[in-house]
Amino acid sequence: MTPDRIAATLLALAVAIAWVRLWLWRRRATVQGPAWRLAVLGPMQIAVAGLLYLTLFGSTAANTTKTLVVATEGAPRFVSTRAGETLVALPEAGNVAGAIRQPDLGTALRRHPGATAIRVVGSGLVARDRVAAAAVTLRYAAPPQRRGLVALVPPPPVAPGQRFAVAARVEGGAAATLLDPAGRIVDTARPAADGSVVLHGTARVAGEALFTLRLSDGKSAAVPLVTGAVAPARALILAGAPGPEVKFLRRWAADAGVAAQTQVAVGGGLTLGEPPASYAGYDIAILDDRMWAGLGYGARAALAQAVRGGMGLVVRVTGPVAKGWQVLGLATGGSSAVVPLRLPPAAPGEAALAARRGPGTRDAPASIAAPLGEVPELTRLATSIGGVPLLRDVRGTPFAGWRNVGRGRVALVTLLDSFALATSGNGDAHADIWNAIASTVGRGTPAADIRIDPLAWAGERVAICATGGPVGVVAPDGTRTVPVPDPAAAGCAAYWPVHAGWHRAGVTPFYVHPAGALPALRAASRREATLALAGDRRRSELASPEQERRPSWRWFIAFLITAGALWWFERRRA
Repeated sequence: MTPDRIAATLLALAVAIAWVRLWLWRRRATVQGPAWRLAVLGPMQIAVAGLLYLTLFGSTAANTTKTLVVATEGAPRFVSTRAGETLVALPEAGNVAGAIRQPDLGTALRRHPGATAIRVVGSGLVARDRVAAAAVTLRYAAPPQRRGLVALVPPPPVAPGQRFAVAARVEGGAAATLLDPAGRIVDTARPAADGSVVLHGTARVAGEALFTLRLSDGKSAAVPLVTGAVAPARALILAGAPGPEVKFLRRWAADAGVAAQTQVAVGGGLTLGEPPASYAGYDIAILDDRMWAGLGYGARAALAQAVRGGMGLVVRVTGPVAKGWQVLGLATGGSSAVVPLRLPPAAPGEAALAARRGPGTRDAPASIAAPLGEVPELTRLATSIGGVPLLRDVRGTPFAGWRNVGRGRVALVTLLDSFALATSGNGDAHADIWNAIASTVGRGTPAADIRIDPLAWAGERVAICATGGPVGVVAPDGTRTVPVPDPAAAGCAAYWPVHAGWHRAGVTPFYVHPAGALPALRAASRREATLALAGDRRRSELASPEQERRPSWRWFIAFLITAGALWWFERRRA
């Protein structure tokens, strides 16, 4: 029970006791006074009790608002309200007739302490107001989703030459196209039934770049990509016999900037290349099944220990294997017959393929690359692979799979002749296969010291989380700001960018969209976040009494006058 209700109960009980006292006093009196005297004393006691209640709780009792109708961005000009509702408008709302303008939802709730629920009208609450909304009952009739781009997941930082993925969700069924900074088509796809779509591209050189996601209805969005120079990975390539697969694996490693050490058995107990002194210093080891079978117990144990420590192990299955054959728990099964394998199309069109391949190099100019569709038919073993599928052919059949082993990963590959891609002018497809394997199985890079919201807009809060303390943020105009971390938010700090463009937090770049960019996506984000808050809950955060109360001296003066009159009237003798 609240204090005002307790006080009201006590005052009502006091009035009842006073009435009983008056009745007993009149009944026992030897000389009866006039009846109107008793009729005046009873109502005056009620008036004194009511004025005392208003003196103590007048400001809160006068506020009869039970529900706040909160107009947000997209709210109509005329909003209907019911009895007990007060209409307020947040800064994002337009000109709403009859609404009380408020700087934020928290202020609106403090100014209306009697409000126990809010009804949101428009596209929803921004991040600034969601903490305050979590303390009250929230009702929200969400408007229909806008047509266009309603979700976007930019790619994380990648290394030069690495493929990246852009995930999005489109409302309305428009096709999506990814354009590189020069405006060339990189990838095209139609959204699935739920509107989701994933587009792929290839990073070129280290630095920041803005790709463009364009929809067929004319709308577009900037997709920032950060390509960072990384330390060369170390790879160990072991083969049970020389062959073209090993040769082009070494070429792939050189083109990808991987420092590779190779050891090939040539028969008669002879090997080409120096044996590794230790496996722990490598990020990935690639060997075939013959080399795996020829390793002694000590070498296998050392490899297993290196994998558990974080190294990636890839074993190429090149021939029939025994039933139940496995590598560090990753098993195979089924037939060992050789079957054809066709890869999915590398790009939706010639222009996209040219943009994905890039300008080429002096040793491998783009002019010698095979046109779209001239991809040779490869072969694979029909052996099935356990674990998580890594690569699939055009029919969806996996020809590579992996599993975790301690801190590292092990993978099996049943593709027999990936080198045929490089010799047929499809070197980009050969590189894509082995880049995907190496990035999935190889030793991962340490987590970044700075985490930043993937999407940011000018004028809106951006969360910057750093493990090493405060970091300075440099804006495009050179202005440097050092946000203060919040100890209660795991060291994260809030930053409000003023300008759109590339910013830098420490050494980490991030892109800030213009204030009016991606309106459908921002509306969808507000809509989903507000729907997640909808529901019944008790209000847990009320303003302090000093903030809620208004001056009650008028009620106090009236109480003194009425109480004095009652005292005088009770003691006045007839």
